[in-house]
Amino acid sequence: MSDFEIYGLVAVGLAVCFANWRTGIFICFVVGFLQDPVRKLMPGQPVFMTALVGVPLAMTVLGAHLRRVRISFKPIHAWNKSLRIPLGLFVLLVLVQTVVGFINTGSAIIAGIGLLAYLAPLPAILLGYQFSRSARDIVKLMKFYVLGSILMVSGIYLSYLGYDWKALISVGEGLIAFAPTGEKLVLYSGFFRSPEIAAWHAAAAVCSLIVLSAAIRGQVVVKLAAGALAPFLVGALLLTGRRKFLVEIFLFLSSYGLLLVWSQRTAIKSAALMRLALIFASGVAAASVGYIYLASDVTATNVLPYYTRGASVQQDVGERVSVMTMESFQYVLAQNGVLGSGAGTGSQGAQHFGGGSRIVGGAAEGGLGKVLAELGVPGLVLLLWLAISLARYLWSVLSVIKEGDPQLSKLALGLLAFLVTNGFVYAIAHQVFGDPFVLIILGFFLGFVMAMPRIVQKPQVFAARADNAALAFSDSRQARPLADAIGN
Repeated sequence: MSDFEIYGLVAVGLAVCFANWRTGIFICFVVGFLQDPVRKLMPGQPVFMTALVGVPLAMTVLGAHLRRVRISFKPIHAWNKSLRIPLGLFVLLVLVQTVVGFINTGSAIIAGIGLLAYLAPLPAILLGYQFSRSARDIVKLMKFYVLGSILMVSGIYLSYLGYDWKALISVGEGLIAFAPTGEKLVLYSGFFRSPEIAAWHAAAAVCSLIVLSAAIRGQVVVKLAAGALAPFLVGALLLTGRRKFLVEIFLFLSSYGLLLVWSQRTAIKSAALMRLALIFASGVAAASVGYIYLASDVTATNVLPYYTRGASVQQDVGERVSVMTMESFQYVLAQNGVLGSGAGTGSQGAQHFGGGSRIVGGAAEGGLGKVLAELGVPGLVLLLWLAISLARYLWSVLSVIKEGDPQLSKLALGLLAFLVTNGFVYAIAHQVFGDPFVLIILGFFLGFVMAMPRIVQKPQVFAARADNAALAFSDSRQARPLADAIGN
């Protein structure tokens, strides 16, 4: 395609985002997926392409606002005010620390990276909240995301099979790792720009498939297909060599299972859960048997080192959690001081513009350490306050939905388990959460959960209005004979 045709498509896409904000959300996801392979094909692989998804997102927000969609936190705070003060203070601190980051580095780009790293989820939360009129809307967007992830992740297998396309080569020098046996492993990224990003989307797609399988009524064939696709995605994740996302899937399954068991006392019944588990497991088993019979001995031998590296994560996860959290704080404070070095100085991508470990030090690899390095002790305290307030808010959401529609409950509990799991992953490694598209996806999912009370209560509001209308009509009919009598 020529540059003229590409710019024409971009202009049409932005116009659609502006004219129809609901369709614009899907365009944001398309741009989010395509920005990595397009970046690989562009001369110099420009860094700004990583944030390209922000353009259609901003246009979608503008289009929604002009159509009088309430793009504001006021409806969210009206349901529960626990987030109002900590969220406002945290945003204010980020803005101040963005200025500090600019002063310390002299780079407006690093300051912009800081803003994106902390505030990118906010417009996505608001759009996700307003987009969710029913469970059907949420399921539709999640299906779209899963389909896009599968197509993008399939590039990992193409790379493994030897296809030498520019769109399949990692941006930069690429990554290598070592199996427990000492064997050197090439880490594949597929159509994504890095193995880290590819692994996150593979894990997110697996979690989304499980949630959709639980939330969709009937459709046994779809649930079997979801079970069969899960090993496909996990296999691609193993080839990325990013073991922490295997932990993410395990933690998600554990969290979701506990939440579903907790909810059995109310709307979700154990028989339905058992039936779902059997259908999904049947799909997994069918895909596994197919791999055993179709994969050659050479393929099995070559994949084995990736599997053993993935399996070794259970030995390292405890130590990594300790090293990347509390143990790192003393070194982060020694390097950056109590007030921090400024927003963006240690965020992913800042290393290209004079930031990164050369400013914040190598100890700020964990998410909490990164916040401490950039925003200082006040930032870390505010973040913990915000996390506790968010937990209170989400608990109030659960108190409403647990007595409602079982399918909606399964959807909300699955999204909540996914968000909690990503919070844990962020605490031990922040790099992937410097990607704006990842943050936007998490923002949409959080917006979906926050919209659950509105979805649950809307039918009740309509029912109350109908009852009031019927009562008024009845009263008017009774009042008419009396008025006639008085008139006579």
